[in-house]
Amino acid sequence: MSEKVTLSDLRNAIEDINKDVMRERVNGEVSNVDVLARVRSLKAKDIEYLTAQLVNIALTKLYNEVSNRKGPKSINDAGVDLFGSYRSIPKNITLVKGKKKDTSKVTFQEADLWIKSHDTKSDEKKNEEFKRLVEDCRPFKQSDDDSLEVAMKRKIEAEGLL
Repeated sequence: MSEKVTLSDLRNAIEDINKDVMRERVNGEVSNVDVLARVRSLKAKDIEYLTAQLVNIALTKLYNEVSNRKGPKSINDAGVDLFGSYRSIPKNITLVKGKKKDTSKVTFQEADLWIKSHDTKSDEKKNEEFKRLVEDCRPFKQSDDDSLEVAMKRKIEAEGLL
């Protein structure tokens, strides 16, 4: 097939191969390694044709994982940990598909939109600390362009912690 094969074609082939391998197993259990070995064997030319797209997907997935990692520190230029009392704050947040921003640099509007888009039962507990950070910084917001970093600096100064 490899000429004009699409990612959709490969997805469908993987699904079909998975079904076949599952049928072959008495207990219905199959490892990723087994399925992917069969995919590589049967669809080698298609995979070769789609390599650049597959690598891009893999790298994007890795980048998203790294960006979504929670980090305990947001050190500013003066060496102060701005968000030290908050656990599990994402390093970056996604503004729109394919575009991320350093969490410390987001505006309150961007933070509010992110919180709203992640306001589901499964995300609720996970994003509790970020919500708390935004709400704790909100009284120190002086303009719509203020970032969380700017507001947190004001908060720290007002509390005499700097």
